[in-house]
Amino acid sequence: MTEEQFRRHVRQLAALRGWALAYHTHNSRRSDAGWPDEVYGHPKANRILFAELKTNTGRIRPAQRDWLRHLAACGLETALWRPRDLGLIVATLAPNGPRAHLPHDL
Repeated sequence: MTEEQFRRHVRQLAALRGWALAYHTHNSRRSDAGWPDEVYGHPKANRILFAELKTNTGRIRPAQRDWLRHLAACGLETALWRPRDLGLIVATLAPNGPRAHLPHDL
């Protein structure tokens, strides 16, 4: 599965779970380096989620790591997800699901 295929799949799961707003930077060459791939909003659950999506072997760049850590330190819900995390993704995207957390080794 490519990163783009994975991104589309996660976005579809989010929509099915009631995440009403999703944002993706389509041309990252004109954006600040490292901004997360997706931002989801769920007004009824009062949640906003910043997600960086990678393939199972994809590497996270330093600027991506910095943004995720910064957003998490500000108290925002952040995630680094890979296709192997699908069960966790489905659970997290439930309106009353667990909050997303960054991996300890990030």
